[in-house]
Amino acid sequence: MTSTDGHHSFWETVIGWLLSLLGVSPKEEPPKPVRKKWTFMVYMAGDNNLNEAGRKDLSEMQAAGSTADVNIIAQFDGLGDEGSRRYYIRQGGTPDRDVVVRLPEVNMGDPQALDDFLRWAQENYPAEHYALILWNHGNGWKDEDIYRSLAVRGFRPQSLTRGQRRSLTSGNSSRAFFRSSIEHVAVNAVLEQRAILFDDTSADFLDNVEMKAVLDRGAARLGQKIDLLGCDACLMNMLEVAYQLKSSCRYLVGSQEEEPGDGWPYNRILSELIANPDMSADLLAAITVQEYNRFYRDRYPNLPVTQSALDLERIDPLADAVDGLADTLRATLEADPRGGNSIVSLALYDVQKFADRDYVDLVHFCQLLAEQNPGTAVAAAAARVVNLVKRGGDSSPLVAEGHGGPGMRHTNGLSIYLPERTLSPLYGRLEFAEDHRWDEFLQARLALHLRASAKPPSAPHAATLQE
Repeated sequence: MTSTDGHHSFWETVIGWLLSLLGVSPKEEPPKPVRKKWTFMVYMAGDNNLNEAGRKDLSEMQAAGSTADVNIIAQFDGLGDEGSRRYYIRQGGTPDRDVVVRLPEVNMGDPQALDDFLRWAQENYPAEHYALILWNHGNGWKDEDIYRSLAVRGFRPQSLTRGQRRSLTSGNSSRAFFRSSIEHVAVNAVLEQRAILFDDTSADFLDNVEMKAVLDRGAARLGQKIDLLGCDACLMNMLEVAYQLKSSCRYLVGSQEEEPGDGWPYNRILSELIANPDMSADLLAAITVQEYNRFYRDRYPNLPVTQSALDLERIDPLADAVDGLADTLRATLEADPRGGNSIVSLALYDVQKFADRDYVDLVHFCQLLAEQNPGTAVAAAAARVVNLVKRGGDSSPLVAEGHGGPGMRHTNGLSIYLPERTLSPLYGRLEFAEDHRWDEFLQARLALHLRASAKPPSAPHAATLQE
């Protein structure tokens, strides 16, 4: 036993001496990652018609670059790329120089891919605070599977050439999925319904239920909520989405309307963070809203734009106030179906809507209800929602809001689902629908519409037709 130990000791000494000559220590461990103040993570699903916009945004991040206090990292899967890449963004860097990990082709719509990215970021770029930006198309809460619907009709995104993919949104600067040449083929049959993080090569997307599960796991690994979740995508700032993410994230920044193709001005936002790395998450959220709106006001004043920041730890009181409104509207419908329906329809006629016409501005809808029905229980319930959001204080979830361009006059930072004809069967999967009663009001109203449309003509009307 002694001779064996001596034998190992001898050869360990020799090996150590040889490695030292080569400048390598056999027992040297890799240095532990430095814990910085912020890690800014951008998960870029660019395997679609946003490919070129993604490369431009990487350049904007490189204009700012990581510092001793701030990590800027990204994962980008581009259209036609052989694989995906992870970047540590350096100031003045180039895409090739900043690549730190090369991956095979990644299905960015797979929740496991986002989970892997978060785990890698947390292990290699630890920080006191984390911002995660989901970069791609968005459709608010709606999780209808476009790819599956198209496949049923014989259309397969994978069969398109690269040039055909790029032409899908030819002439359209919006971050919307189906437009232009494909619109007549697909949209009329499938409707424009999408979730977030669409990957055309893999024909997959990340829905809101999957997104919640992934972000919950990420927050559990961190031992804290993700400080800021940004959606550089369309239509995401909704009460339903905010409620879905409140268990994993502190602040949500996103748009009520479709975003223009340029998306976020990353160089402006990151320059502010780098100049003040001690800033709080709510300040970064507010600065993002400010710089986004300033960029489009300066560059593209005629484009409709919206951006807002929400404190997700203050979503519960608003959800409760919306319950009160839902209960009052439902009771009104049950007591007087025709009158109650008129109350809702009149407000819906004038309310601020967005590219998806089922989404309305929550505050503006309540303002109209209060103005059009003074002295009623409906007006009182609607006013409580407005006051909670607009008057600020310790209960308001609205941190910052900005809008500009045509048709966006009555935006207030938060949308809600209010379909005029059909309630999506997927709505009930959302935590907001499970925990609260807005869906019960929607069911009551839409059932009333259905009964009215199925009702045969009255006798006097029939007589008139016969004359």
